[in-house]
Amino acid sequence: MWLAAAHGVQGVYVNPSRWWQNASFALPALIAVASLIGGQLFGSAEATGFGLFAVVVTLIMIPVVLLTWRGTATSVVLTEAGATALHEGRVLHDFAWSELRRIERVEYLGNTRFKLVHGDEDRFMVVESEIERGAALVDQAFALSGIPRQSEAATG
Repeated sequence: MWLAAAHGVQGVYVNPSRWWQNASFALPALIAVASLIGGQLFGSAEATGFGLFAVVVTLIMIPVVLLTWRGTATSVVLTEAGATALHEGRVLHDFAWSELRRIERVEYLGNTRFKLVHGDEDRFMVVESEIERGAALVDQAFALSGIPRQSEAATG
């Protein structure tokens, strides 16, 4: 495994979520179960019909969720040399600290994510909100890369 050969590992940050925890799959699946059970318990054709509709939505969403899950980092490894995002051991994205330009905080619908923007073309690695200790990962990325935080750059 490449990680065993990596030198200077400074931190490993894990995303403990799984594909089936994605709201695009989980919500219609839960609605399907609740509606089907409620429809059967109370003899409601409407609830049963809605449950069947939710089953179809759930089945349609499975391939969509699985395709997007393949691009989700299940761990991020920080080394003395740079950062690597992995999906179940497969390298998704990596870069050297010398390429890092800035770290952006992005808030969307109540979720806070960070973008580690690097390279001349402003490529970026996303640190999802599901990554455990994501704030510590960002702090460590600032420290390892040597780039100043925006507040530090403005004052100093």
